[in-house]
Amino acid sequence: MPTRLFTSTTLAEMYRFVLLLTGDGRVAEQVIAETLHEAEAKLGEIRQETSRKAWLIQRIRQRCQRENVANDQSVPRLLRTPVEVGASREILPIEAFIVAQRFSTLPEPERSALALFYLDLLEVEEIGRLLKTSTEDLAVTLADARVLLREAMEATPA
Repeated sequence: MPTRLFTSTTLAEMYRFVLLLTGDGRVAEQVIAETLHEAEAKLGEIRQETSRKAWLIQRIRQRCQRENVANDQSVPRLLRTPVEVGASREILPIEAFIVAQRFSTLPEPERSALALFYLDLLEVEEIGRLLKTSTEDLAVTLADARVLLREAMEATPA
């Protein structure tokens, strides 16, 4: 049986990461698919488990920045679909998409730092290396990101 390059748990984590960076489920799926296609072509470069995850995160960030998907203001699919009164099981996914939309408006590197930290994808030191910043500067970046996200959520209509 061949060894899996990425576990299903890692892929789910990466999807959540891209969703936070872009605020759009459709774009998140596209970014993941394109990045996995690239990973398949570069198997030799990403053999070690730790470097695979770091490589995947770096490529996702680069793809999101390069394609400027964070500035796409399209409404996520769940928000375009009318929700019936009393359909409480739909509320949590809609709120999650609203958070992702607001999250995607944060500037870089705050957006990536906060997403990586809260999704617990990497250790703090690894996040610092990925973002090319010291642990102290990363702490400031995370604090700034929390303030910006709080302000974005407060600006959301009720």
